[in-house]
Amino acid sequence: MPTDLPTLDLLRSMSDRHVLAAVATAGRLTRAAAASATGLSKPTVSHSVARLLSSGVLVEGERASGGRGRAGTYLTVNDTAGCALAVQAGPHGIVGEVVALDGRTVASRRRSIPVPVTPGALGRALVGVCRSLASDSPGPIRAMTLAVADPVDRCTGRVIELPASPFLVGELDPVALLDGVVPVRPVVDNDVSWALLAEREHGVAAGVDDVLHVHLDEGMGAAMWSGGRPLHGARGLAGEIAYSLTAVHGRGSAATRSGTLMERVEALGYLRDGGTAVDVEAVVEDLDRGVGQARTLAGAVAQVVRAHCYLLDPELVVLSGGWGRHTQVVEAVTTAIADAGGLQTTVRTAEVIENAPLVGARTSALDALLATWSTQPGGARTPSP
Repeated sequence: MPTDLPTLDLLRSMSDRHVLAAVATAGRLTRAAAASATGLSKPTVSHSVARLLSSGVLVEGERASGGRGRAGTYLTVNDTAGCALAVQAGPHGIVGEVVALDGRTVASRRRSIPVPVTPGALGRALVGVCRSLASDSPGPIRAMTLAVADPVDRCTGRVIELPASPFLVGELDPVALLDGVVPVRPVVDNDVSWALLAEREHGVAAGVDDVLHVHLDEGMGAAMWSGGRPLHGARGLAGEIAYSLTAVHGRGSAATRSGTLMERVEALGYLRDGGTAVDVEAVVEDLDRGVGQARTLAGAVAQVVRAHCYLLDPELVVLSGGWGRHTQVVEAVTTAIADAGGLQTTVRTAEVIENAPLVGARTSALDALLATWSTQPGGARTPSP
């Protein structure tokens, strides 16, 4: 006889999760509507609702118009039962949200960070924002996600400093910093990875399992999904395209050599004030005017993207960022892929533009929050580092 049949507790947990998700998605539902939304039987939904009411995660509200008795009473999520934090830390500061189970933002905080950003300054700002958000939350914090503009060690959650980083000068350990500030271990990931999750949930990559997302702004980075799962690499350094090799030559020079994409940006004079941040305004202005050195930079990006496409074989390439979505860059990448033999990859620009990393972090935080009321395996859509 089979020995791996699901247990009664697991079946109950799964039905509870479906009912809770249906109510959270709709905002409010009657028991009958929850049964219709989940496809579960009315008795099963009734038992699940009883358990969820007993646990405090659902509450009963007003009676539905025309309804009779308990069957016509609206169910809503209970904010005081618990919320999630979604936080983004990047060149423009820190923005964080307290998110209720139905997706509502019940509180938000912003804080600027002096540039250049040091681990001490970022750590203090991050702790301050998270402490304020935890205080603002109507219920306990049961899940947290954090997006940072640097690679993240997937084993430890530490933010890794790389030589060409335009954001953080030094390494940061947000997991250790937030221990005791929030009652859960934060899921930390690179901002481009969270932005790709946002695109897969709400943008052009919806339903696409093999995606390469290239972000070109003050910093340059990429994120990948392969076979429906995020691809981080052994330590989280996958996608650091600023270090990909391409041909390098400076202004007014025909001599070329092999160098990194960051070295190409520097040689063409597009780094801001001699630092490591790309001068987005200058690049966009030159791309608008069709200046040769800007077209050269677009070609270098196209070379890097094409090489990654041969390695990853994505169905879709998504371009984002202040100059990554420029028509000249899109055309260069599209042409490079079209001219490459064997590749069948579509190139699109990102649709989720405003705070895309925060949108992705919020999506994962909500999934993790939902999972805290269920023993069903698998909560967040992006596995924790």
